[in-house]
Amino acid sequence: MAMKRRKTEDIYGEIKELKSDAGWLYAGLPKFRSLFGRDSIISSLQLLDFDDSIAIETLKILSETQGIVNDRKTFEEPGKIIHEIHEQSEDLNFRQKEVEWLARGRNYFSIDSTPLYVILLVEEMKRRKELIPIFKESLLGAMRWIIDYGLIGKYISYNKPPDGSGPQSMSWRDGIGDVLNRVTSPVSVIGVQSYTYEALSEGSRFMGGTDPEQNLTYRIKGILSALKGHIYDDFTDEDGDFPGIAIGGDGVLSKSITSEPGHLIFSGILDREHEKIIIDRLFEEDMLTQYGIRTMSNKDPYFDQKAYQRGSIWPNDNWIIAYGLMKRGYKNEFTDIRNRMLECSEKMGGLQEFIGVDRDGNIINPDRMRIRPCYPQAWATGSEYYFRTH
Repeated sequence: MAMKRRKTEDIYGEIKELKSDAGWLYAGLPKFRSLFGRDSIISSLQLLDFDDSIAIETLKILSETQGIVNDRKTFEEPGKIIHEIHEQSEDLNFRQKEVEWLARGRNYFSIDSTPLYVILLVEEMKRRKELIPIFKESLLGAMRWIIDYGLIGKYISYNKPPDGSGPQSMSWRDGIGDVLNRVTSPVSVIGVQSYTYEALSEGSRFMGGTDPEQNLTYRIKGILSALKGHIYDDFTDEDGDFPGIAIGGDGVLSKSITSEPGHLIFSGILDREHEKIIIDRLFEEDMLTQYGIRTMSNKDPYFDQKAYQRGSIWPNDNWIIAYGLMKRGYKNEFTDIRNRMLECSEKMGGLQEFIGVDRDGNIINPDRMRIRPCYPQAWATGSEYYFRTH
């Protein structure tokens, strides 16, 4: 892992390599030469100022594949945005032998793709007014899905499929293992509530004057009030003041200290006092390394410095936190994370899907991780572009 001075052309080359013939980005190479709703949306957001045609083509394919029917096997529901669609490849053929449900084609095993879709769509509608009539029905469908299917009680949540028929975790932390696998259905992951708050807040600005849309707007106001008013207390117990990662259907809070509460900052769902508590905790030495914020505290019993999402550093995770810091005016903290991620890129010759850092602060060779990181990977490359231009 010799130091390699990165150039803008290196990032552009990665984007070109990841771009499909249709113009949207594959999630990551070589393993995920596929369209992932969540990944494609986040990388599109990161690259809006570079090339918003990526966002437009992403929105097109996601609206074309938006859910129509209820299907218990694929988790399709009306208005829901896909989790993944795979192109046939040797890597997919190999993975289908290990993961049976991949053979079903497109699936909707994602709780966050739909609110993230609304966030990206609203950003593009603000930039390009001509897109409003084209995507208005798709926007309304996604908003209705959040309210009619996604919300279970106050929070957007998912019910786990039977073992072997789909992923047990449907947030971006789909490889965190037992931390979320132990949580009972329906599972409410804290970061997803922030995406929901942002999606409903911003999406409601495009509601028209028809009776159904006015009714939808009225319902959204009550949902936003409940989210903002209760989220911090509900995800924090009497033993601490830092939110846990998820609440189960039995009301039990998963208390693991992770970076996930940092995803609350960008939406404005928190008051300043609680934002500061989260920021200060993320910058403590068990979470913060020279190369970015860990996904999990190294004090947690489930911590593993070589694991997929139980201690490694993910550029997209750091980007969402940093984006929130910048958006909410925490400029010094944003700059701190940006500089750490860029140092990591220079050290490794580019940002991979995730990075292992041992307890002494040294980068772990990617070949020694539990899973080999993808490179290039869309939202890692998007993160680097964003950090280098802001």
